[in-house]
Amino acid sequence: MRGPTSFFFTFVLLFHGPLVALPLLKMTSPTDYQVVQRDSKESGRVKVEGELPKAAAEIGTVEARLGSRSWQEVGKVAAGGTQFEGWLTAPAGGWGKLEARVLSGEKILAQGGVEHVGVGEVFVIAGQSNSANHGEERQKVTSGMVSTFDGKAWRIAHDPQPGASGGGGSFIPSFADEIAKQFKVTVGIVSTGVGATSVREWLPKGETFPNPPTILNKVAKLPGGRWESKGGTYANFVARMKSLDRNGFRAVLWHQGESDANQRDSSRTLPGELYQEYLSKVIKASQVEIGWKAPWFVSQVSYHTSDDPGSPEIRAAQKAVWEAGTAQQGPDSDALTGANRDNGGKGVHFSGPGLRAHGLAWSEKVLPWLTAQVGKKKTKVFILAGQSNMEGQGVVSMDHEEYYNGGKGNLVWSMEHSKSREKMKHLRDEKRKWVKRDDVEICFEAKEKKRRGPLTVGYTGYGGSSHIGPELQFGHVIGDYFEEPVLLIKTAWGGKSLQKDFRPPGSGGETGEYYLKMIEEVRDALSGFEAGAFEIVGFVWMQGWNDMVSQEATAEYEANLVNFVKDVRTEFSSPGLPFVIGELGNGGPALEGSGMSKFREAQKRAVEKIERAEFVGTQKFSRPKELSPNTGHGHHWFGNAESYFLVGDALGRRMLKMFGE
Repeated sequence: MRGPTSFFFTFVLLFHGPLVALPLLKMTSPTDYQVVQRDSKESGRVKVEGELPKAAAEIGTVEARLGSRSWQEVGKVAAGGTQFEGWLTAPAGGWGKLEARVLSGEKILAQGGVEHVGVGEVFVIAGQSNSANHGEERQKVTSGMVSTFDGKAWRIAHDPQPGASGGGGSFIPSFADEIAKQFKVTVGIVSTGVGATSVREWLPKGETFPNPPTILNKVAKLPGGRWESKGGTYANFVARMKSLDRNGFRAVLWHQGESDANQRDSSRTLPGELYQEYLSKVIKASQVEIGWKAPWFVSQVSYHTSDDPGSPEIRAAQKAVWEAGTAQQGPDSDALTGANRDNGGKGVHFSGPGLRAHGLAWSEKVLPWLTAQVGKKKTKVFILAGQSNMEGQGVVSMDHEEYYNGGKGNLVWSMEHSKSREKMKHLRDEKRKWVKRDDVEICFEAKEKKRRGPLTVGYTGYGGSSHIGPELQFGHVIGDYFEEPVLLIKTAWGGKSLQKDFRPPGSGGETGEYYLKMIEEVRDALSGFEAGAFEIVGFVWMQGWNDMVSQEATAEYEANLVNFVKDVRTEFSSPGLPFVIGELGNGGPALEGSGMSKFREAQKRAVEKIERAEFVGTQKFSRPKELSPNTGHGHHWFGNAESYFLVGDALGRRMLKMFGE
């Protein structure tokens, strides 16, 4: 018998001896018939998680593959440990067998797998009965490429759909078969519809409204006469979306409106303007809760019977949601009348032919949009993190004789007098204005103020346009390389150590406050993207002064940096995320045996232990204080703009080297 998790036996012939069964891995992710949302036309990332039957005697390397593709390393098993997790980049398409194995050298310690795993398109279905299982005839998937998720397990998506109300048929098999047919990928469904629900019952807990829906079990009356949502339907809906992880589905398909339109007790009917307000609130609140701007499609639906074929007011409200840009336009299911309805055309639900027509109507709206989404150029995202020298201390134009050394070494001076002046010409346009790159966007939060816009001077902790950091030339180098749009997420704070402030979870003890803030700022910067619209492709780390001045922190730095990289990659589900580590090079060459020398060696040793990481020496970019604006700030490269320009240039070019340039 097979359980929810699939296993298979592999036998190996050891020399000329008998066949020996390898120990089996217990796979907890993915599960059988799971569909993972692709993040590009060609592929997606599958979480590979499980455990060995007994503790590993030595460190094991975990490899996985989907179908006949090559094995990829996805993680490690610690000596004495049993559990592992990692991420596999897998091709989009039909079902494939996912295989996983744990090796020590070339010796296979254990092996296991899951029979049916797909990378394709995932949709969340929400609304009332005609989004759920209340149709006259149960429908079946004909492509074999569609599965459905009940919150714990996946199965082929024959009706009824788990997680939604009712035991009859739905539009889902017809819709999903059409998506699978057109894109030749597996399709996953998460169905959450609840029959006879008003949009008022989908509101978050505590949201109030003046008049109640027809059915009262999901709302409560308040002392002042208003009503409030109990929030259970909304909470379940959000939980189902969260179970798919961030960007784990393509869109929400919303089909609801009958229980707000033309109620027999007119006091229970919802005015159109309130319908628009409440549905918009459900959409926006749920996007905040799941942490990303999931796209929505909203249908036009208000039909009850041939004698009550719809509500112009509710239909107009649904249209207004599209026109406001809150959702995409869904199908007009009110147009499906006559034989498309159950009970001989007299019912509110759909007949068998009506369910199939309803599914095709949904596909006609979704397919053109989805084709455009799949064909979009994905924004290339780079994270730039560290302390004050990543914040940026390079002076732009200030030239006070006493406070800024007459402007020597600032950016304006450097573009005329430094050795790099020819390389800097692109920073200004023909009118001598600072160039703003529309193809490279940057966001940075300083002093609780968020800034986001085209790359130019000034994205530092000082605000305005008074300083630069490595981001300026880094962004120019990267922007010149990619045809796709680029986003730089800069997240940095002065005076912070890796030992304490940026301390990663893997180093034990209390996770650093600024490690958590860094993750939060990156998440926030990405929250406006739709699924599959971006990919994090590189991370730049420029930090070290506060660890260098402490012997204890320097001794820990190597291990802390290794753990930092590992934890960041895990956090963003990117096991091979390229890292470029900038040397703490201010001050130029250091005396042998000095604290600075020991720290730089710790940086190098850490990078040698990290796959897909590069160390960039920066000592040669130090400039004398006599030719710099901040003569007393050696820890900030004396504020020399050429130094920051050259550091950014080197970091960017080393990043391109990791892309094969």
